[in-house]
Amino acid sequence: MRFNLNTLLLAILAVLTIVFLIPAENRNTLTAPHTLSIPGLGVSQNVPVGSYLLIGWLFTAILFALVNTFSRLRRDADSARILRDMESLRANLDKAEGSRFAELQAYLERRLNDLQTQVSAQAGGNSDTTAQLNTMRNELAADLGQMDGYLKRKLGE
Repeated sequence: MRFNLNTLLLAILAVLTIVFLIPAENRNTLTAPHTLSIPGLGVSQNVPVGSYLLIGWLFTAILFALVNTFSRLRRDADSARILRDMESLRANLDKAEGSRFAELQAYLERRLNDLQTQVSAQAGGNSDTTAQLNTMRNELAADLGQMDGYLKRKLGE
């Protein structure tokens, strides 16, 4: 079980409070009557100021723990939201990369067909040029196949 700083702080404060309250002399000190003067409210007699201070101290510690916990939860929620946004952005970028690859492949095939028609028109039957063109076309097709396989593996298709 993992304890955070708030839990540890509250446990230490609880132990110190219990240790402070166990001896009877300390309980008498906490409940001893005092005169308390609060500006605007007047003067009160026989007020156990030690008990009020102890209760205020515990209330402040609990309030600190709650504020700190709320702050941590809010930070965790913001981190989760940012991670979700990054995941959707990554998915969109993967889709865009796939469409760009498809456009590149179509452009290269068009360009290869244009070159092939130009070469066949210029060569007019030159078998050596046709063999070189076929070799280039086969190499280009193999390269495109390798790129296609690589991207499909990377994009998870």
